[in-house]
Amino acid sequence: MKHITGTAKDLILIGNLRSRNLRKFSIPDLWYLLGTFKNEKLTKVNGKYVLNTFLPPFPSASFEQFIKNTIAAKNHNIFPYSSYVALTNNCKFNCWHCSRGFREGNELTGENWINVMHELQNLGVSIIGYTGGEPLCRDDLEAIVGSVSLNSTTILFTTGDGLTLERAKKLKESGLFYIAISLDHYNKDEHNRLRGSSSAFDTAVSAIENSIACGFYTAVQLTVRRDFLNKNDMDKYIEFVHSLGVCEIRIIEPMPTGLLIEKEEDVFLNEAEREFIKNYHVKINKDKNLPKIASFAYLEDASLYGCGAGTQHLYIDSCGNMCPCDFTPLSFGNVIREGFGSAYSNLRKYFDVPQSKCFILNNMDKIKAGFNGKLPIENHKSIELCSGCVKTKAPEFYRKLWKK
Repeated sequence: MKHITGTAKDLILIGNLRSRNLRKFSIPDLWYLLGTFKNEKLTKVNGKYVLNTFLPPFPSASFEQFIKNTIAAKNHNIFPYSSYVALTNNCKFNCWHCSRGFREGNELTGENWINVMHELQNLGVSIIGYTGGEPLCRDDLEAIVGSVSLNSTTILFTTGDGLTLERAKKLKESGLFYIAISLDHYNKDEHNRLRGSSSAFDTAVSAIENSIACGFYTAVQLTVRRDFLNKNDMDKYIEFVHSLGVCEIRIIEPMPTGLLIEKEEDVFLNEAEREFIKNYHVKINKDKNLPKIASFAYLEDASLYGCGAGTQHLYIDSCGNMCPCDFTPLSFGNVIREGFGSAYSNLRKYFDVPQSKCFILNNMDKIKAGFNGKLPIENHKSIELCSGCVKTKAPEFYRKLWKK
C-alpha cells in the first residue's frame, strides 16, 4: 500500500473539499483543520484514503459523519465520534498491562451488542472499535460487525489469536475495514514474555500476514515501555513491521487501569518520554517509505485534540458498563440495566468538554483510592470520585474552533 506525503498529500486533502459538509466551515477554519494533518501521511487502500486508524477513511459515509461531528463540536454540541466496545473478557494470553484485569460478570449477548451498535450509530459515532479480551473468541463477531451501517467504520483490536485466513475473509465480507494487531517487540522472546504466552509472537505475525492478504488496512499496536523508548529499539521495530507490510504503528502507553491500577508511578511514562514519542511521530511520518506512526502522545497533546474521554470517545465493557474510555475504569451506568440513554446522560454530566491532559493520568491517585478489588468502579462511587477530580482547560483544537 502506497503512503503519500508532502504536496501530493495536501492536494488530495484539498480535493476532499468537494464534501458538502466540509464546505460548511469558513476558510480560516478549513485552513486550520488541514494544518492539523501536517505531520500525518495518507495511505490509499481499497479506493479510499486513510490518515490513521483514529479516523474514518475518505471519501466515505463514515467520514461525512465525522465531519458532522466536528461541525457539532464547533457549535458546542459535542458528542462521541468514536466508541470502543469490549465484546468479551476471554483471552488465552496473560499480558502484563491488560486493562481487562479485575473485570468480571455476565457478558452481553450478540443481540445485546447489535442493539448497542444501533444506539452508537444513532448517537453519531463514526468509528466503532472491537476489543476485549480477545474479540475473536466470539463466534458472532461477524454478525455484530455486519450489523453496522456504512455511517461508521469498524476496527478490530486483536492479539491475532484466531485470525486465520478464513476468519479474516469472513470479517472482510462483514464490512470490517481496519485491523490492529498487538505487537510489543520485534524480538520473539520479548513479545512472548510480555504477552505471557510462548505462541504470542508467531500468532501475531501470522495474523498480520492474513490481514494483509485479505486487503485490510493493517496496523500494529505497540504498548511502549520506558526501557523501549530509545532510537535503537524503535528503529528496529519499524524495520521489522515494515518488512511485514504493515501500514501503521499505533503507539499507546501503559495506563493505571486493569492489572496496572495498583502499580507505582515509575511504570508510567514521563513528559520527556512522551516528547520522544511525539518527535518520533513527526520524523517517521515525513518518510513515505516507512509505516506511519499514530501515537497517543502526539494526537492527544494539548496543542492538538487533547483527551476526549467521555466527550469525543466512550467505552462499553463486556458486561455493558459505560465508561469514559478504555483506560478510565469509572462506570456511569449499564446499557442493559439502566439503558443506553440513561448511562450516556450520566456520563456527560461529568464529562462535558475535552481536556488538555489525559483524565486517567491526571487523576490516577484519586481513582486508585476508589479501587476496591473490582473494576469498573461502580456508578455511585464513580460520581463521587469525579466530583473531586482535576479538570483542565480545553485543548487547542477546540479553542481554535471556538475562537477562544
